[in-house]
Amino acid sequence: MWHSDRPLPQQRLASTLASLVLPLPKKLFIPFLRGFWTTMAREWTSIDVLRLDKFLRLIRRYINASFTYISNQKWDPELLANYVALIGAIPLTTSDRKIPDGLRYHVLDVWVDELDEVDKDRVVPLEEVMKPVSSLKKKGVGKKVRERADETLNDVRLQDWRASESLARVTDKDNHMSQGEAGEEGWGGFEE
Repeated sequence: MWHSDRPLPQQRLASTLASLVLPLPKKLFIPFLRGFWTTMAREWTSIDVLRLDKFLRLIRRYINASFTYISNQKWDPELLANYVALIGAIPLTTSDRKIPDGLRYHVLDVWVDELDEVDKDRVVPLEEVMKPVSSLKKKGVGKKVRERADETLNDVRLQDWRASESLARVTDKDNHMSQGEAGEEGWGGFEE
């Protein structure tokens, strides 16, 4: 990635590297991403301004590939919780000052964008996915980081998810009530 100088080869390489996530077995998904995020956090301050764009793109593609992987697993709650914990432990950590704020800012900038791209049906458990951002807003290492986390949490697209979740809960409740009222006999029709 470091020596890739033209935009199109950079984009292809970022996509190819991020696609390495997709065929991984479940047990290797989190360790693989832990290695990626640990490397990005360690090397972030060594990236010069002329090469920064390609690494910003790489991070965006990895976040997208990660959401795609979890989506392909039907948003498996355990896998999602482990991924969210990893993001909260490395790029969006609330306690480790060694993680550069620039990395945090970029993850916050693209988090909702990539989630929006992957979860078109709005089925992801939003509160779970936003846990590291919420935690960063409450306990972030700096005022600017907390403000950026707040901006991310107030993204207008998240209102769509919340509305979809509320509608799904109401629909499930209505379906449950109508099944409960009908009993085992089913609906008996209109009484005259």
